[in-house]
Amino acid sequence: MARRSGFPGRRAVWYFGSFPTYMAYVIAEPCIGTKDSACVDACPVDCIHPKKDDARFAEAEMLYIDPVECIDCGACVPVCPVSAIFALDDLPEKWAGFTEKNAAFFAR
Repeated sequence: MARRSGFPGRRAVWYFGSFPTYMAYVIAEPCIGTKDSACVDACPVDCIHPKKDDARFAEAEMLYIDPVECIDCGACVPVCPVSAIFALDDLPEKWAGFTEKNAAFFAR
């Protein structure tokens, strides 16, 4: 189970066991049911999953950003057709739970 700890600055830190993970970007509710792969294609470090050829793609309700692999470049933000990707500081409060949801996808 992921747990959050305070972290000064732009990123939140999540712990999986004792391993710290910093979250820069979060995919939120507008992605649910959409799973458009424009962000996957724009990502220079391949940190958005699941991809269309991944066995988990059909069962996943949305796409997720791997907080360990993300380099905080923001290339995914302008290409998202449903405006579902937010820098942590810009994430609307109503979607705050999606920070843990993104991090938890990679903890499995």
